[in-house]
Amino acid sequence: MQPAAAPPAPPGPDPEPVPYPHRLRFEERHRSGIVLGPEHDYRTLDSWVRGTVLGPASDRVARVTVALASNAHRHSLSGEPGGSVRIVIDQNPFLLTVRVTDDGPRPGAEVPYPRLGGPGRAPLSGLRLVDELTVYWDWEWEWRGTTMGPLTIRAVVETP
Repeated sequence: MQPAAAPPAPPGPDPEPVPYPHRLRFEERHRSGIVLGPEHDYRTLDSWVRGTVLGPASDRVARVTVALASNAHRHSLSGEPGGSVRIVIDQNPFLLTVRVTDDGPRPGAEVPYPRLGGPGRAPLSGLRLVDELTVYWDWEWEWRGTTMGPLTIRAVVETP
């Protein structure tokens, strides 16, 4: 006869959430990242980008990154309580790639496909600014079964 199995241990307390913003760690030296919470204050992000990207491209990369983070907060779950925005910058001698990932569309909302907008929009707001300051940008949805999950926008800035 085998002894009875011990009862499962009661669950421990939930781990403390990591406060926002917080930096991401990568093994690759050319890659840096940060995660923002749902707050719409971009001074920390701007400062982080300018400290991460050195040289003449830092201003363009900071403007692109802030525009994309702002769009993520405005158009997705990232701007809701508990939301977050993940930003990763890859640097090489010729190009800087910025990836901004949101938390996906709000439930029941029309899916906001990234687009430049019409001629009535301000000339350099949101994606128009990104389009003006980058050599290339695109986007990709993460699929969760049959529903759309997080959206990542990738923008490439040329280094002078």
